[in-house]
Amino acid sequence: MWLKLFFLLLYFIVLFMLARIFEAVVWYETGTFATQLVDPVTLSYERLKTILECRGLGYSGLVEKVDVSELVEKSGELTQGELYSAIKKEREQTEPGDPSNTHFSGEMHFYELVEDTKDGIWLVQVKVWVHDEVDMTM
Repeated sequence: MWLKLFFLLLYFIVLFMLARIFEAVVWYETGTFATQLVDPVTLSYERLKTILECRGLGYSGLVEKVDVSELVEKSGELTQGELYSAIKKEREQTEPGDPSNTHFSGEMHFYELVEDTKDGIWLVQVKVWVHDEVDMTM
């Protein structure tokens, strides 16, 4: 009986230590603790939208920052760790190779992607690429 109790206590101590180690890693990378709470009113509209996307909540119809920040507050407390992961996701989306820019290889590729997203608006810029063949034999 005492052995089981000892192992249960040891298990909780190990879990506690692992949580502190992971929190120390986040603190080392960001300079802030992951469990600190963040006031959503101080964040930008884009960051609030990214947080809502990470939480899986829809924000269509909300055009003002006040409404979006209220939705973030109502959906739960915002921690520094969640903000860090949202910023990381936002940076991954805006890196080179941006998914908002799509390069089509041909007409059928264009029609295929447009059919998948009929409710979206497409702005298409057509660039003509001419490949000149140069005869290098002399």
